[in-house]
Amino acid sequence: MRRVLEILALITIMALLLGGGALSVAATPEVIVRLDALDEVALDSDFTANVNISEVVDFDACDYDVSFDASVLRLDGVTAGVIGSATIPVDIYNEISPGTYRVVQNVPGLAGVSGSGYLAVLHFHVVGTGSSAISLSKGMLSNILAEKIPATWVGDSVMVVAAVEATTPPAAVTPPTAASPSSAAVASSEEAALPAKAAINWPVLGAVIGVAIAVGITVFLRVRRRAY
Repeated sequence: MRRVLEILALITIMALLLGGGALSVAATPEVIVRLDALDEVALDSDFTANVNISEVVDFDACDYDVSFDASVLRLDGVTAGVIGSATIPVDIYNEISPGTYRVVQNVPGLAGVSGSGYLAVLHFHVVGTGSSAISLSKGMLSNILAEKIPATWVGDSVMVVAAVEATTPPAAVTPPTAASPSSAAVASSEEAALPAKAAINWPVLGAVIGVAIAVGITVFLRVRRRAY
């Protein structure tokens, strides 16, 4: 009976240890590798997209495919990323088919890298209109023991928009200026402003002069008679 109890106790202890280990593994968050690109880009422009990675432990190497619409985008280069304070160099990136590139990266040495950051920077040029998905596929992360690190790989997409054209402001409208009056118009207006000249009545004037002469002769004759 005592032997049976010892065996049961041993089985219970082993079950607890295994269960605790399983809980520990389940509690470790899965690594997320996510592409981060702009939502909108202009035709004939350059832009970059980061291959971000969440918290990872003892990371050593990775390889993955980057795919996009080759009629819309062109991949001009892939440069090193950073996890924590460590640089993640790019060993190889090759075009394996139109619009699909294989990227291979490895951390120098055997110490590995832990932390979060980004695996690489993708450098694109926009060659066409429309939109293009940029996907990450066939991804593999490994640790310093060459063991697979479980991860979820998430792509992104970009939309090509027309570049904003500079608009020309409307020309200022100059109000019309009043035309200067001509000299003839000025003269006409001045003449119109002067009082009208009185017309000469020649018959009346002649009668007045005649009367004046007659009166003068009469006065002269009277004076002369008195003198004699």
